Amino acid sequence: MTRIFVPQPIPEFAASKLNKLGEVTTYPHVDRMIPEPELLEAVRDKHILFGIGEIPFNERVIDAAKELKFISVMHGTAKFIDFAAATRRNIPVAGQKSMTRKTAAEFTFALLMATAWRLPEADTFLREGRWQQNQSMAFMGSRLYGKTLGIVGMGQIGQLVARKAAACDMRIIYNKRTPLSPAEEFVLGSAEFRALDDLFVESDFIALTPALTKNTVGLVNERLISFMKPSAILINTSRGPVLDEVALEKALREKRIRGAGLDVYQTEVPEPNPGPIEGLKTLPNVVLTPHMGSAARETREEMALRVVQNIELFLAGKRPYNVFNPEIYGEAAITDERIG
Repeated sequence: MTRIFVPQPIPEFAASKLNKLGEVTTYPHVDRMIPEPELLEAVRDKHILFGIGEIPFNERVIDAAKELKFISVMHGTAKFIDFAAATRRNIPVAGQKSMTRKTAAEFTFALLMATAWRLPEADTFLREGRWQQNQSMAFMGSRLYGKTLGIVGMGQIGQLVARKAAACDMRIIYNKRTPLSPAEEFVLGSAEFRALDDLFVESDFIALTPALTKNTVGLVNERLISFMKPSAILINTSRGPVLDEVALEKALREKRIRGAGLDVYQTEVPEPNPGPIEGLKTLPNVVLTPHMGSAARETREEMALRVVQNIELFLAGKRPYNVFNPEIYGEAAITDERIG
């Protein structure tokens, strides 16, 4: 019987389908990652590994899985998999594309609105019994309509964010390596291209959505942040290393910008002590979430089901979808400049 290992619980419907494909072993905890010694032991006799999140299937893990035949991953880039180690053993690694973009864009806009309207702070204020009057100056938020949203990285997620902003009567400016065509800009609410410096000067809200590459590491630094309006709000749902957290904290603490909403950080799982730098945690004008931009129940279920579907295809002797190492099948290797 095919032996399958899953390093975290997955949605119930996907789990029930997976159980029909073989003998499934699942690490049962959702509040911690499986320690590497346990992971190495768990995979030793498994034929298939179910890759999740940032749980590293590195060379040690792949080598420990002596009977491994296939890795199916619930991720779009899966940089936590050692593709070279898998390829050396002729083990295909398959993932999924385009399954989280709409959800990530929706979450980005939700984080923008929550930060603009100070919703987490207001929730705490009410729960602590501090609400004493209406229409006071206690919670002055920032409305969206009539404001300028600057989008850094106008890829598919950025364009979906732009559509939502246009529906809220926001003006949209953007920056990307290659400007969109006039027709594409018109569809996105008459979006206008800007040089990066100009975007930071003009925007009331800035949404960071670029891929993490060598060129975008540290892209948003103290110099760029210094161009922002005192009333501006910065949102980052791309990757943590795009943004200099120390520079952001300094600007927030000195009230040189109004606020920030962050879902990604320079230090994340599986690194120790994941999350923002300590200073950001103490500021009331920052909304912080634990990298949950794809954490819609429906989206996660769709992602898990695609992993199961790829396992079904592999077991049937068919090629899975979205193979990360197509050289296994005699094709050219994928070139991807993203580093996270």
